[in-house]
Amino acid sequence: MIQRQGPSPLYYETSPDNPPTLWVEPGEVFEVATHMSRGPDLSVVPADLREEWLSHEPYKVERGNPSSGVIWVEGAEPGMAVEVTIEAMDLASVGYTMFAGDNRFFPSTPVTPSDLATSRVVRIRDDHVIWDEKLAIATRPMVGMVGVAPAHEAQSNLRVGSWGGNMDVQEVCPGATVVLAVNVGGALLHIGDVHALQGDGEIGGSAIETSGVIRLRVDLIDRPVEMTWPRIVTPDRILTVASGRPAERAFRIAVSELVRWLGADYNIEPQEAVLLLSQVLEARATQVVNPTITYVAGIKRELLRSLGP
Repeated sequence: MIQRQGPSPLYYETSPDNPPTLWVEPGEVFEVATHMSRGPDLSVVPADLREEWLSHEPYKVERGNPSSGVIWVEGAEPGMAVEVTIEAMDLASVGYTMFAGDNRFFPSTPVTPSDLATSRVVRIRDDHVIWDEKLAIATRPMVGMVGVAPAHEAQSNLRVGSWGGNMDVQEVCPGATVVLAVNVGGALLHIGDVHALQGDGEIGGSAIETSGVIRLRVDLIDRPVEMTWPRIVTPDRILTVASGRPAERAFRIAVSELVRWLGADYNIEPQEAVLLLSQVLEARATQVVNPTITYVAGIKRELLRSLGP
């Protein structure tokens, strides 16, 4: 029988002091049922969606981005890394997106007047977000928040760092593996913030926020010596993740991490890696609305297969 965590208890910080709520063995498949991040008041929900909306209790959380408990990975110790593989996701039938009315990341040049705060509640059906009677958009289920406990301090689930966190990377989806360095015994894996759909930048401050059930597997490896920030492996790409302000700092860190990865695993010298990435690098800001900006930098695996190692 597959173990399932959640959606309660909810944790709003990724912390080495959070008591574990689920214990898993390396290689074990388990599930995490997430809670919807805090959404708009019931008064803005269309009448035909209210029953579904209330069934998910979307507004009964203290803050945004709660993680559903904490997963203890047996045998995980500092010096190791966890490989968190997302095998499948099932989404709830409703979701929402909100815009506060201003854009904090462009404080001197607001995109809209500050009195235009708005929100939208949507139905999620047949692998589509039903935007309105004219537009249905194919879903791209993803997990916004994946992190392990930092070594010495708690971090808000809104933040991103070397421990992972609220990365909001669309590639963290079924078929992907997130690699995170272990900082404390058991790793203390925190999972939350499921999205049905998100554009690059998440510029309004939220994606199509929803709840869901995520099927996962966690494996243990030796921590790569050269790895200091999270990595993502998908069927067709490898990507590094970094966060910072200004955006250029996050970009530089992500690219530097990718150069080191190419050297360690594919025997590509830094000079050669820079020449190659100048032609084929794929990089973008996945979110610009958290306290720091998240950048991913990646390369297609088909190119690497032709190079070795």
